[in-house]
Amino acid sequence: MLNPDATERKGDCQGEKDKCNLADCPKFGLLGRPSRDGKRRVRGCNDPAARGKRNRTKGDAKARHARRKLGLSATGHAGSRHEEHWSGFFRVEIKAGAQVGPIETRFRAAKQQSEASKALGDIRPFVMVAMPEGVSGGIALMTLDEFAQLTDLIKDVTTTKGASFSHSGGVVVPCSG
Repeated sequence: MLNPDATERKGDCQGEKDKCNLADCPKFGLLGRPSRDGKRRVRGCNDPAARGKRNRTKGDAKARHARRKLGLSATGHAGSRHEEHWSGFFRVEIKAGAQVGPIETRFRAAKQQSEASKALGDIRPFVMVAMPEGVSGGIALMTLDEFAQLTDLIKDVTTTKGASFSHSGGVVVPCSG
């Protein structure tokens, strides 16, 4: 016999009411499937278990988008959310959500400053380089679209057979002879 609570379509959220930070808790609405703790929650529930699941789901979606954009494949674990299983020319660690807000703010401001002083006809992609105090190396940031274009160019150059290339003023130029 089915549990009568599991057949209810609508009802009060069964999340941790004492840990929820919503003013109108418990919310009333369509109950979702039981989670690992056996409780059924309403969309928008804000107890720690629901927030954690929602954050992981959003992060996984951002990682999938980035992996596809960069043309990377997951080796052995098709579609794996674990970046260490992704193949490609470089290692990747995806960060998403509120933790990247300050980085994005600084990047957009630097890009806007660069765009304001850019020469007509300059088609070079923008890269922000952050140089933290006490560190000799810097951190390079660029948009995912521009990075994908750059990696495609690198793949094209490295897979060209019989040609040699030199670096001249920021542009890859084929060498003659």
